Amino acid sequence: MSDKVEKYRRIINGSHDMIFTSDLAGRFLDVNWAGIKMMGYRKKAELMGVGSISALFHKEGERKKFFSLISRKGFVKDYEAEFKRHDNSPVHVLISSWQYKNPKTGMIEFEGMIKDITQRKFLEDDLKLSESKYRRIFEGSKDMIFITAKNGRIKEVNQACVDLLGFDSKKEVLSLNSVEGIYTNPMHWQVFQKQIDRYGFVKDFEAGFKKKDGTRLHCLLSGNSVIGEDDGIIGYEGIAKDITARMDAIRNFRQRHRELWVLNSVAFAMNKTQDLNDVLMTALKKVLEVLRLTSGGIFLIDHQRVGFSLQAQQGLPASTTSNKISRIRLHDEALSHSLLKDNLSITPEPIFPPFRATLKSINNAKTVELTCFLITAKEKASGFLSFEVPSEIDLTTGQDFHLLGSLGNFLGGAIENARLNKALHRHREELKGLTARLFHSQESERKRIARELHDEAGQALTGINFTLENIEKGVWPESNALREYVSEIKKQINRTYEEMRRISYRLHPALLSDLGLEPALDAYLKNILKHSELRIDFKMVGFEERVDSEIEIVLYRLSQEVLTNTLKHANAKQFKLFIIKSYPHIIFLAEDDGVGFDPNKFEKNKQAMGLLSMRERAAMLGGNLNIRTSCGNGTRIRIKIPIRKGPYDR
Repeated sequence: MSDKVEKYRRIINGSHDMIFTSDLAGRFLDVNWAGIKMMGYRKKAELMGVGSISALFHKEGERKKFFSLISRKGFVKDYEAEFKRHDNSPVHVLISSWQYKNPKTGMIEFEGMIKDITQRKFLEDDLKLSESKYRRIFEGSKDMIFITAKNGRIKEVNQACVDLLGFDSKKEVLSLNSVEGIYTNPMHWQVFQKQIDRYGFVKDFEAGFKKKDGTRLHCLLSGNSVIGEDDGIIGYEGIAKDITARMDAIRNFRQRHRELWVLNSVAFAMNKTQDLNDVLMTALKKVLEVLRLTSGGIFLIDHQRVGFSLQAQQGLPASTTSNKISRIRLHDEALSHSLLKDNLSITPEPIFPPFRATLKSINNAKTVELTCFLITAKEKASGFLSFEVPSEIDLTTGQDFHLLGSLGNFLGGAIENARLNKALHRHREELKGLTARLFHSQESERKRIARELHDEAGQALTGINFTLENIEKGVWPESNALREYVSEIKKQINRTYEEMRRISYRLHPALLSDLGLEPALDAYLKNILKHSELRIDFKMVGFEERVDSEIEIVLYRLSQEVLTNTLKHANAKQFKLFIIKSYPHIIFLAEDDGVGFDPNKFEKNKQAMGLLSMRERAAMLGGNLNIRTSCGNGTRIRIKIPIRKGPYDR
């Protein structure tokens, strides 16, 4: 018996919980060492001196409830209370106690066990606080938060999830069979799940969610796994940030970038070439690339042939594009007739409604359905863009629609400019031809007048001179007055003859036709030197053989004009004239050290007419003229003329 008592005593003393016995009033009869330490005492006598278990209760209400329960039931199990230690610090305990009859005394006593749960209580309080904080974050977050089971069943969502998805209540969301129901693409949920299974988390995964009304919600999704007691995954937690507005802004930015890229490509093509077909082909290729289409064309309105001319195409069947006037039929006949009218006036709009058309092959064996967009400029229709559009693509709304409107207006301006440039080029060519004929007529007339002055008038003056000599021989010696009179007449006739020769030479130097440019200019410049103090430096380089006679005449006249301007207006001391033949051009350089002039006031300058004449002569031969001058710094003229073969070229 003593062994059994000793065994129980060891168990009691070795326990970490407080074990006690007391009488019905609660006065301690015995207590183990763990209880003494728990309550902060050093000796059993100190704790026993407290008198009763009632003195250990910190709160009066807990004490009364404890004694009420044990007196009524005869036992208490896991009663939670707060005791006070020897130093009055609190200790949270779980009390289990029961009545028993002492076999020695026959008295009813209490025995029980008191467990210190202070640490657990603190942990529970912390857990409650954490749960409270988590709940506030969970419900207060503006991002969607959801918790699902591993099979996808939704276990919990926050209010933001309900609001963003457009549901009426949490209950409605939780009633969904699976979280896949809120994804636009179930594959997003599957990828999310697989990534967490593999790595334990997902961060900033772009996913599309589907609102209750079917509209799309673009989100950045992050999540992690929920781990069970066996360390296995039992579910998933996810938080989704709504970036729909940001993605819309990015899409709009990209669309604007695409639009500017197309328009910039067309503008670059316009700067690079004057060929309208090249510009239209560039525009068509770029817009097809942006719209992700494979075939289309650009039709221009041809009022002369009364039809629509296919100017650029890509991907359309060859059998439908072989004719200059394409076999295209607009579904709206009234629109077709209106576009082909010469006097049609259109109120400018950013974009006009699209229309449908059918392009047919010659034998009607093949047809292509096209969606078309009008090209306009200056209140007139120029043509239309047309595309073969798959049924799943819609070009009649959204950013692509506005892109085609911008491109239509841009191309309208390009087409109008190309037509104006073409007309201007034609008029310039006509003017150049008229100028050339004028200069040819002028040269021919000069040559004719020079020849008549030399042949007709010169011979007449020579005949008069001979007649006067005969008269002079027949005059009586004593008639001195008459002889002197005749002699003076002969001198006047000789002076007139010399002046006629000079005028004839200026009109058309015979040396130019007979010997060429260099001897003619050399003689002309030497004659200038006789009557001027101007220092002249003249060189011709590369003229081993003569060039076209028309070029020689133009170079001679240019030399005359530039030297005349120098003598009249420049007040120069030195003049340089270099003519260089360097295939494939002839370079004409004239420079003086005179007063120069302000090129910004060129129209008012006295040299303007002469310089314009020089420019026209150069342009007549396909050349160009450049002037470099400023006030007080002389004038430099550079003319470049392409070489062309003439009767003297080998």
